[in-house]
Amino acid sequence: MSDFDLTGQLVWPGAMLLNDYIAHNVNLLQGCSVIELGSGVGITGILSSRFCHKFVLTDHNDEVIKILEKNVELHASSHAELLVEKLEWGNCEEICNILEKHSSGFDLILGADIYILEFPVHHPIRGFAFTVKKLLEVRGQGECKFILAYVSRAKSMDLVVPNEAKRCGLQITEVVGTRRAVSNLEGVIFEVTL
Repeated sequence: MSDFDLTGQLVWPGAMLLNDYIAHNVNLLQGCSVIELGSGVGITGILSSRFCHKFVLTDHNDEVIKILEKNVELHASSHAELLVEKLEWGNCEEICNILEKHSSGFDLILGADIYILEFPVHHPIRGFAFTVKKLLEVRGQGECKFILAYVSRAKSMDLVVPNEAKRCGLQITEVVGTRRAVSNLEGVIFEVTL
């Protein structure tokens, strides 16, 4: 069976924004364990693995998982331990599986281009906020943060992610000085905490 969903098989503008932010703030990664939500082809994880202790790349799409595994294999000599895990946002079983394997949690969570233009029955954006909250809770308040690179594609969606984060009891703040144009779109870095 073919997979025609190319979402995770492209490098999106948000990934470019996140990678630029990481490149200018490598101190955020020094010695850290990091998980990325929606890793796509793994560009951010491969870049970050030069600076952190452990990097877990995640995606929900089986075809993307295969691409991630191949890219991790090609970059196995990097400085950090690179791992691939299947994670569909809001899937309690997959979240628990990751947390069982990585019981001490993560120092940092990364994500880029996290937005949903339509709300299917299971509300993926709600699953996303739930997933972030569960990952943040392992370490507790102030011990882990989520860095989100957001690129605006529809003004009607610009408040959905921040509002959903707040609805779940998460604090979301814009990182000062990060708002800029990315591929003719406006991008910004947010920091999300408990």
